[in-house]
Amino acid sequence: MLRAMRVVLISMFVAAACGPKPDPRVPKLEKDLADTKAQLAKQHDDAEALRKDDEALRASDAELKAKADEAKALEDKLAAAVGKAGEVTTADGAVRLELVDQILFPLGEADLTNDGKDVLGKVGAALKDVEDKQIWVQGHTDDTPIVVKKPKPEPAGPPPPPKAKAKGKAKAKEAAPVAKPPEPNDAVLAFVTNWELSAARALTVVHYLQDDAKIDPTRLAAVAFGQYRPVSKVKAKNRRIEIVLYPRAKISPK
Repeated sequence: MLRAMRVVLISMFVAAACGPKPDPRVPKLEKDLADTKAQLAKQHDDAEALRKDDEALRASDAELKAKADEAKALEDKLAAAVGKAGEVTTADGAVRLELVDQILFPLGEADLTNDGKDVLGKVGAALKDVEDKQIWVQGHTDDTPIVVKKPKPEPAGPPPPPKAKAKGKAKAKEAAPVAKPPEPNDAVLAFVTNWELSAARALTVVHYLQDDAKIDPTRLAAVAFGQYRPVSKVKAKNRRIEIVLYPRAKISPK
């Protein structure tokens, strides 16, 4: 009996010394837990990125709406200033005021009419407070060429009376052919082509906005397009001045 008890005790001692056998499922469970934690961390990062993108889009939408509202207010202000003398549109971030030339200038000239000065005075008052815009004045003409005509020659008077024939050298000198006077200069008009006319008109408007409307000259520019940017088959609509407002660029001297 003592022997049997010794065997039992030895067996119990061996079992206690060896301990329980490890569960083979533990490594897989630990790996699955680590993968789950990594997925949760990634989902959290993705959600945070989406939240930031959403905030940026909301801010961008708000900024675009504010700019659109500002452009619409400026468009309405200019439309009220020019009335039926022009048309105001907004596209691609620019506000464009189109004025027909017959209100601003006499045909083929670059001096402002009284009506033109009145219209530009109202436009200048509307633009003076819009300090964040640069103002480009663009001159356009139709494709009718400027015809430069020679002055009409004065009517010829009666022929001079015949002179008595001279002798010797005087006779030979009188017989020499008389040189013809030079042809009159063809360029008797102020504008030889539509380039010059469109440039002069744009500069006239720029000078008026600077000198009379007191617009900051650093905001102004004059651009000539001549006949090469038509907007209609109707020639009268192509003869125009466009005042285009762009976001003002910051220029720092180097």
